[in-house]
Amino acid sequence: MSLTLLHKEMPSPTGPLLIFVSEKGLCSIEFHNPDRRALLQKRLDRWYSSPRLMDGENDITRLTVGWLEDYFRGKFTDLKIPPLDIRGAEFELQTWKELQKIPVGKTITYGELAARVGKPQGARAVGGCVGRNPVAILIPCHRVIGSDGTLTGFGGGLENKKWLLEHESPQRGRSLYMEE
Repeated sequence: MSLTLLHKEMPSPTGPLLIFVSEKGLCSIEFHNPDRRALLQKRLDRWYSSPRLMDGENDITRLTVGWLEDYFRGKFTDLKIPPLDIRGAEFELQTWKELQKIPVGKTITYGELAARVGKPQGARAVGGCVGRNPVAILIPCHRVIGSDGTLTGFGGGLENKKWLLEHESPQRGRSLYMEE
């Protein structure tokens, strides 16, 4: 018997988001983007053994939607993070865990992230892991920037990356892209 994942589409200021959950936890928050859809399907097939997808909700879906609604309203503290059921290679899981430590309103470079996971020369490898992050926004891959302070690579599109960083900025309009 194959695993069933429930999925729900949610509107957001960055466009529709697709949420996938198992009985154990949140599996994915993905931007509704045809290019990302193929990556999502490969990831689900690989790590969840070609699950059966079904429209629907459970408590984890509702927690995730509540978290996202609070986030988009600008409530960044005391957010109840839903249980996660993310799967990947050990290095990916390590990178995604480190992403969760980047505070709201802060950015780091791919090189800094690589050093934090113990691979100081591994900025490209870390970049690949960041690009495969299954849980957009909640695992804040949008907070990782290029070494020169530029916005680079984001599955939701660079315009959404910029929007998310500005949304998180404690002072609207202030550039977050380079630490002063």
